[in-house]
Amino acid sequence: MEILLAIITFVLGLCFGSFVNMLIYRTAIKYKLDKKKFKTNKNRSFCDYCGRQLKWYENIPVFSWLFLKGKTKCCHKKLSVSYPIVELLMGIIFVIFNFQFSIFNQIKIFNFQFLLGLVIVVLLVFSAAFDWKYMILPDFSTIILIIVAFLGVVFDETNIIPYLLSSLVAAGFLLILNLITKGKGMGMGDVKLAIFMGLFLGYPNIIVAFYVAFIIGAIYGLGLIILKKANKKSQLPFGPFLIIGTLTSWWFGQKIVELIKIIL
Repeated sequence: MEILLAIITFVLGLCFGSFVNMLIYRTAIKYKLDKKKFKTNKNRSFCDYCGRQLKWYENIPVFSWLFLKGKTKCCHKKLSVSYPIVELLMGIIFVIFNFQFSIFNQIKIFNFQFLLGLVIVVLLVFSAAFDWKYMILPDFSTIILIIVAFLGVVFDETNIIPYLLSSLVAAGFLLILNLITKGKGMGMGDVKLAIFMGLFLGYPNIIVAFYVAFIIGAIYGLGLIILKKANKKSQLPFGPFLIIGTLTSWWFGQKIVELIKIIL
């Protein structure tokens, strides 16, 4: 039964991953990061290159990309590998989300916590993928995340002061880094995302999130330097690492904190 639920959850995640890919594409056009504009039905999926409306079998998460060998059926042009990666990533995250919170064991289609968690997962993956590709954290997704986190705190916590303080300190810390590096080491998008992280995670989980983000970010940057694909002055998106830290702390933060206490 658990295996079946995992498969269902994974497939559901793939579908949401396809939605995230669509959102990334259309947000890039809105931000004028992608100049493609087509006279087509904006409510339907269309080809990245010519704007032709896609057939249903061209729009199946992961499988369509594999079946078409990573190319468009109409133009035979190469499709980004980020499409199946985002879909697979979302599928895996949905499975972890299910195992952590047993969403299908206590399924209530209008369960408040479930809906908030779903919105957070989708927007975090969207923000990470968009920042990775364009080095921008869209304000609309961050604002929604902040609002959702605030609602979660208001409805689930009797004392919201620690969460507000965590949010203020987290954003203040990244703001200082932003000012010191003149925006090159830390962008304002990261500062805004930290507001959400503090509200959502609280203390001490926010510390775990930052620790994971900076460690993974440092390892990745060092790896690029060793491979000579970047240098010390190269700018790298930090949003994805903050989001990895957020997910890690959300799901495993308490266990990590308890482990640290045992070690110390």
